[in-house]
Amino acid sequence: MTKYEDVKPTEGSIANTFEYIFDINTGTFDAPVWTNVPDITALNPQFTPKLKDIATYAHKGSSAQAKTGNDFVLDFNIMKIRDNTGEFQAEWLKLKAASDALGAANNIGFRFYDALGASDAYQGVAAVSRGNRPDTSNDGVAYDQFVLTGNGQVKPIANPVKAPGSGD
Repeated sequence: MTKYEDVKPTEGSIANTFEYIFDINTGTFDAPVWTNVPDITALNPQFTPKLKDIATYAHKGSSAQAKTGNDFVLDFNIMKIRDNTGEFQAEWLKLKAASDALGAANNIGFRFYDALGASDAYQGVAAVSRGNRPDTSNDGVAYDQFVLTGNGQVKPIANPVKAPGSGD
């Protein structure tokens, strides 16, 4: 049993909300080329477990569940930035093109991970949809919201910051 007087705060550096890196695949699914999307905010990955009822008479009236997978949604906002030609940045264009497309062309490979190398890193494929503009005020900065809905499993990966060949 832990005594109250023995409970102490965990030592170490606190993680910050902005310490995530988000990349999209700008290559092919067979030969991915990971491109960072730096101008994001509000990155919000959501894993929702898929549970199936496995209760039998042996559970004597109590419920029993088995996790069979996860549904996954990731939403974020991206700041729209025009280059010197007047076009928006390449990452925004790739996301927009996927969101405008149908079928397989609507899917994009993605990964997100702790920027400092901790073991919080995931990769998957998702359907892309463009959400509402977060700010429609008279003097706001232009952001677009995109929503990625998992297509298949979104799996934990070795953090690319720490992975062999990542420059460490």
